[in-house]
Amino acid sequence: MRRTTVLDPPAAPGTSPVRGDWHTIGRLLPYLWAYRWRVGLALTCLVAAKFANVGVPLVLKRIVDALDVKPGDARAALVVPVALLVAYGLLRVGVTLFTELREVIFARVTHDASRTITLQVFRHLFSLSLRFHLD
Repeated sequence: MRRTTVLDPPAAPGTSPVRGDWHTIGRLLPYLWAYRWRVGLALTCLVAAKFANVGVPLVLKRIVDALDVKPGDARAALVVPVALLVAYGLLRVGVTLFTELREVIFARVTHDASRTITLQVFRHLFSLSLRFHLD
């Protein structure tokens, strides 16, 4: 039977290090830093999508409020709701556009970082002795 080997030695009881999200981000940062412009642009798209997503209910509220038109005001009865509906549609398209644009921009970063990490693990496994693999 093969034994499994743990790369990190077990910590003493009660002193086990808690590794959270910030630790993981810190470990991945060198791989992402090579693509800092793409990462920055992807984060910008993320923020733009969130702002557009926040604007959707606000525009929808104005659409509903604009439907309460005073009698005799023919221009407001048509122009305001139509303009607000167009703004609502544009915001919904903006949310989708920025989300997809972020995915397209960040895809290469994800692929290259994953490839680099995989190659490092593969090289490390090949550098281990045959005894490690057989035991």
